[in-house]
Amino acid sequence: MAPVYNEHENLDVLCERLTKTLTSLAGDSWEIVLVDDGSKDTSWEIIERLHAADPRVVGLRFSRNFGHHIALAAGIDAARGNRVVTMDSDLQDQPEEIPTLAAKMDEGYDLVYATRMGRQHGFAKKLSSSGFLWFLNRLSDVPEPITGAVFRLMNRPFVDELTRLRERHRLFTGMTAWLGFRQTTVPVEHAPRYAGKTKYDFRKMVKLSVDSVTAFSAKPLFLMMYLGMIISLTAVALGTYIVLRRVFGNFSIVGWASIMAAVSFFSGIILMALGIVGQYVGRIYEEQKGRPMYVLQTRLDTAVVDTAGLAPIVASDTLSQSC
Repeated sequence: MAPVYNEHENLDVLCERLTKTLTSLAGDSWEIVLVDDGSKDTSWEIIERLHAADPRVVGLRFSRNFGHHIALAAGIDAARGNRVVTMDSDLQDQPEEIPTLAAKMDEGYDLVYATRMGRQHGFAKKLSSSGFLWFLNRLSDVPEPITGAVFRLMNRPFVDELTRLRERHRLFTGMTAWLGFRQTTVPVEHAPRYAGKTKYDFRKMVKLSVDSVTAFSAKPLFLMMYLGMIISLTAVALGTYIVLRRVFGNFSIVGWASIMAAVSFFSGIILMALGIVGQYVGRIYEEQKGRPMYVLQTRLDTAVVDTAGLAPIVASDTLSQSC
């Protein structure tokens, strides 16, 4: 399963390499699920052509862009196989590594996720991703470590439980960590992007970070409470000091600049605290509206897949069906 967003340069090669790998691994019992997350290029036309050539290529087309992690949810919803692989469609996750994940699952695991070796990202991307995951794992309350790669293999019981999680603000890797079951990892080689450029700019990374932290932990609220207590105690101590200096030392502290600096600092703290609370309230508001997670405009699916095989792979760069 792979989400697709403006990946027209990669799709033919992706399906060719997946077809070879899956055929060697599962014979004819497989399918490839590609989720078009509102692409503005010719990605959907290519998916239609690939489906016409081989009905085992399943295409889902969102009515608009819903986001990478919702596209993953749509692909998993559509997957019918006994084992489901999720991966990105930029070919940095290499289809030839799927047998490595499958061999590890044969040892009795429910989820096998890839640890990327020799990551093919720039320094800034590596630093921001590592910092985000470090921060998230220390704030989250999940039993398994949250990793960055969506390249993972899941068995059917795990997938069935994953599809029950219907929240709109999603971090796919965090949700799989939250589920538990028997999980492990295997190292895989991380390849350079085959063509095109990443769709995750700095703004999207910041939004994902905020969504992820508020999705898996209430600790930011407690941290703000503790910060407020520390500031209050500091203010009491400072006030006591000023009074004592005034009473016993005939000394008073004056200065407009220091007062304004203190007021500005505490105002910033208050606004930050309100922003954190607002994030949680906003999530409640979004969930209570009860809208579908995604809306499918078109579905191409005529394949009959043996559910005993590896089946569904869904491409990752798109989002939605009315669900």
